[in-house]
Amino acid sequence: MFKKLYQNFRRLYDKQIDAKGLAIFRIAFALVLLAEVIQLYYFRHLTFDKIPYLVPGEIEMWPVLLFWMGALIFVILGLFTRTAAIINYILSVAVIGTTTTFEYHMFYSYLIINFLFIFLPISTTFSLDRLILKLKYSNTRFRYIPPQTVSVLAYYLPVLLGIGFFYFDSVFFKFTSPLWLNGLGMWLPSSLPQAILVDISPLLNIKVLVIALGYLTLAFEAIFLFTFWRKKWRVPMLIIGIGLHIGILVCFPIPFFALGVIAIYLLMIPVSFWENIFNRNKEPKKKLQFYYDGECPLCNRTRIIINHFDSGNRIEFLTVQENAKKHSALANIPMDKLLDDIHSVNNKGKVYVGLDTYIQVFNAIWYFKPLSWFLRIPGIYHLGKRIYKYIATNRTTERCTEDNCGYVLPEIPAGDAQFKILTNYTLRDLKTRGAFIGLIILILLQAIVTYNSTLTQQFKKKIGVSNTKVVRFSNDIAREIAKKSRVFFGITHHALFMDNHFNGYNHTIAVVYKETNGNEVWLPIFDSDGTPGNYLFGPNWAKWTFRTNSPLINQDILANSVRDFTAFWAHKNGINLDNAEFLIKVKKNEDPTEWEYDFLHKQLANPWLDGGTVQWKNKEFSSDIKNIEEL
Repeated sequence: MFKKLYQNFRRLYDKQIDAKGLAIFRIAFALVLLAEVIQLYYFRHLTFDKIPYLVPGEIEMWPVLLFWMGALIFVILGLFTRTAAIINYILSVAVIGTTTTFEYHMFYSYLIINFLFIFLPISTTFSLDRLILKLKYSNTRFRYIPPQTVSVLAYYLPVLLGIGFFYFDSVFFKFTSPLWLNGLGMWLPSSLPQAILVDISPLLNIKVLVIALGYLTLAFEAIFLFTFWRKKWRVPMLIIGIGLHIGILVCFPIPFFALGVIAIYLLMIPVSFWENIFNRNKEPKKKLQFYYDGECPLCNRTRIIINHFDSGNRIEFLTVQENAKKHSALANIPMDKLLDDIHSVNNKGKVYVGLDTYIQVFNAIWYFKPLSWFLRIPGIYHLGKRIYKYIATNRTTERCTEDNCGYVLPEIPAGDAQFKILTNYTLRDLKTRGAFIGLIILILLQAIVTYNSTLTQQFKKKIGVSNTKVVRFSNDIAREIAKKSRVFFGITHHALFMDNHFNGYNHTIAVVYKETNGNEVWLPIFDSDGTPGNYLFGPNWAKWTFRTNSPLINQDILANSVRDFTAFWAHKNGINLDNAEFLIKVKKNEDPTEWEYDFLHKQLANPWLDGGTVQWKNKEFSSDIKNIEEL
């Protein structure tokens, strides 16, 4: 059996498909993570200080987060990608892998995907690494085109580990949940003021629709792991999955969770879609003819660089020696001038020289258009012409001949299959076996984690083995392994939006600053309408909504969180904490057990109650918060 599994894995490993979709995924996912890190940077004192701005944390986090942003930018650009991916993963483990009170489920996806980034060929296309390879192995007579395909497993593995494992573990909790089994899994979280971003009551009030969507989500997650890789199922599963996460993006204050998972779903888009988009302009109408010295190494490198970025294939590259005199617009220009200065001709026959040629080049490449506009600005344009003239005058003009270049073909790097480690064992064999073993280990880790899920615990109890020494010991071992797998790989339980999150959760807590003139300023924790404010996104929302607050309030935890949020907000808004008073406002909400028409609006209409006060005196915090459960 193991041998057959390996043979199937090897078959998939050897199957090559176009790499464009993988590159799109790399860019999209890294952009989402970059936005998350930027948010962490803004809230770094709230997240990492013992008391924001007053008692610093053990480590100053701003250099770490800035360095992480730099690594992510390199990943997005595809520059020194492997090194940047390793740095990105290490910082992911160090920063979000060890976070507790601010953790939320997207952190786990970041960890496993960042781990995969180290090994996946994510810079095969749409990367500066690809450009570096072109420049390294090309010369005036030979143009190197690096491979543009990757193993199909590079598409499957992020979906399997970043989404499939998530859903697989989730259903082991949801199939024991009255909330989900009664079809309320979509309706209830979208109907609670403390959980929503946007009011979608017109949809929530259609009972048959929201109940159906709840069951659809449950069924979708149950079958996803067994269907996403099947060709006939892929597009329907893709549409449902993206649709569900667009709903999360609209409804809940966890935008990077929604966008990050959507970025992974991009890998399920058929490869032919990306090929049609990026290959449709293989033979478009050219906007510009770019004439370059075919015997000049620098000019050839310039041509390779421009062509690399010309994704629309709008620029035609022609050598001066063979083509210039064939064009009537260039026929009367002396050959020496054509060789000394870059010339170009647009499709209307207008000639551009020097800097003007590069302005036209940037204008022809859609994402460089702003740069072409910038270079036309008076002053910038004239400075650019002087810089170009200086470079053109001082560049090396020696051209390649048989004597000084020799036109020897560069030594192209051998592929994995040609690189022999042993007589009958190649580097490709080693990579395949290593990837197979690594995948088996990750699958086993997820199985061990899921072993302690609610459904398996109920099963063990039903067959009468839950209290045996062996089972108790195995439960303990599984919990210890789960702690490590969560930190390093994001492999953990995914009991998201479950009954225990909402049963008895009948309150919303807001904080209001009382100005000396009596005016009240609502902190952007909860707005006056009872919905999450601008601070409560992603990890901050998880912190305030499910760690600070919960179905059963811990007054000490609440006071400490109010202390931290008020200290952070006060610093950002120039409030002196030598003498400041904040009011605690509380809304008491209902705790529904079944669908109810217009439930959200009824809760939003509930009045705010007095929940006590907190004070800052000489930067010392004191709390007089009422017992929330007794209000």
